[in-house]
Amino acid sequence: MPRRAGAAARPGAAVTAAALSLPLAGGRAALPPAPARPGPARRRVHRAGPQAARSTARLAPCPPRPEPAAAGREAAMSLLSALVPLLRVYRIGLLVILHQLRRRLLFLRPRCPPAAVFPTQNGKVAIVTGGAKGIGYQTVKHLARLGMHVIIAGNSENEGQEAVRKIQEEALTGKAGVMMVPERKTEDGFEEHFGLNYLGHFLLTNLLLDTLKQSGTHSHNARIITVSSATHYVGELHLNDLQSRCSYSPHGAYAQSKLALVLFTYRLQHLLTANGSHVTANVVDPGVVNTDLYKHVFWVIKVAKWMTAWLFFKTPEEGASTSIYAAVSPEMEGAGGCYLYNETRTKSADVAYDEELQRRLWTESCKMVGISDESSRVP
Repeated sequence: MPRRAGAAARPGAAVTAAALSLPLAGGRAALPPAPARPGPARRRVHRAGPQAARSTARLAPCPPRPEPAAAGREAAMSLLSALVPLLRVYRIGLLVILHQLRRRLLFLRPRCPPAAVFPTQNGKVAIVTGGAKGIGYQTVKHLARLGMHVIIAGNSENEGQEAVRKIQEEALTGKAGVMMVPERKTEDGFEEHFGLNYLGHFLLTNLLLDTLKQSGTHSHNARIITVSSATHYVGELHLNDLQSRCSYSPHGAYAQSKLALVLFTYRLQHLLTANGSHVTANVVDPGVVNTDLYKHVFWVIKVAKWMTAWLFFKTPEEGASTSIYAAVSPEMEGAGGCYLYNETRTKSADVAYDEELQRRLWTESCKMVGISDESSRVP
């Protein structure tokens, strides 16, 4: 995890967060020692009631080790706990694909607004995580065309340099992340979905907050854009088991990380507003996009994607359109705490508006990455 960020923002800076960012273009950030694992919850907290699309927040402790006679029943429950998130994630993915197909067939307007519709951004700075490929790469291209000074942040310096070379050759003269990977940990000891998709952006944003606050003005707010997905609607946040140690499901862990990003964005906007900062924070949903994030899905899904992606999936350029809109559109000036899909403000999952859950996730995240929780002074 980075402890320092080597990029200074200029007035009206924009940050597009989509995955863990370690080396920044032009330098590497120092890594802190791995934080201690959070202890078990001290008390049981009232569980959120029924929410849209089954989004919930759970605080129950890990179940005790079963007796030998109950091993079969425990195995069946474990299988069920992995199967339910899988079905929920693929169901929400199918709904999004069908919605995209409907838009493609029925709407005559362009699927991806050209960069020319936005005003030039000369003198402004954008940090795009995962900008070396996929949605992040397309975001970099469009922002650079608008005259922004773009910093690519990612896990591979070579990939970042190659992306810069390709963009320059295309003559302008992140969404990077992981999805449904097997159970494994980051170098800092975090479950990979939660560490890469969420904690890295939480830390990077906090490290840049002072600079962003200084760069924003009344007429030109600095902007923070976080990339989530529709899977947050079926996500379950386990505050006492954010590392998914009790029962690991790649689909559940992925959905949890995306729900955490929405909760984080809303809490961040609340804090920015309370402090009178000229900074806005919004979260975007790019849709189902044809990128290389599908390496770990079932082979049947891979075959179906290979055969039908040209029709059902968005291209990376189309997937980047909402992030670009949030970063530079005049319509979003001064607007924060929004969930955007297809360049439109949309309602997120009900549980994401739970202010107590937002606060507790923020506090726990501060402990995990080893920074002080200054938000405790804000109601």
